[in-house]
Amino acid sequence: MKQTTLTLMAGTLLLTATLACGGKKEKKENDNGQTTEQPKSDGTAAQGNAADCAATAVTFKSGDVNSDGFEIKYSEAKLWDMASGDVKYPAIVIMVANYTPSGSYLQEPATDKEMRVMITLSGKAGEPLKTGDYDIANESGFGAGYGVNASVHTQGKASAFINAKGKATITYLSADKVCGTIDVSDSNTSIKGSFSIKLEKSGY
Repeated sequence: MKQTTLTLMAGTLLLTATLACGGKKEKKENDNGQTTEQPKSDGTAAQGNAADCAATAVTFKSGDVNSDGFEIKYSEAKLWDMASGDVKYPAIVIMVANYTPSGSYLQEPATDKEMRVMITLSGKAGEPLKTGDYDIANESGFGAGYGVNASVHTQGKASAFINAKGKATITYLSADKVCGTIDVSDSNTSIKGSFSIKLEKSGY
């Protein structure tokens, strides 16, 4: 996946995303006659252990910008149905900021004190998102592999990862929550931390 600024990715989201499908579960009887929930194609049955979720916390740097004094005042995680040409694939977009929305969505930073981090976890076409690793150096392309992209946003600027290394890992995923870790960097920008955020379906 060629790394670009997430400002461009956010624009792509608004233009190409459609409303995520409703969650479904099916029941299966095990050898003891007990009924257990199994994930269907939308992957909404819980995966991983919610007890292992760590609190949301991030550290970052991009050029002369860093997370010193960064206090999280807002976080969100939204499930999208994405499209790249004819290829459709699922994605979770996470935003963490030291300011709150003015209205129904989180705007770009409007002052030199406002900062936000965006993380996009992208899955494979025709398959649900899952617990496990999402590689920032994924070269398969949108919808062909499990990848992560991320950026640091300040007033009038969004960072870009070039020749980045590292990964994000989803450790817990359900219809209404996502948890995990991220540790990605290049020569200029790095983002590291954990997230445990209520998961919602995008309205677009």
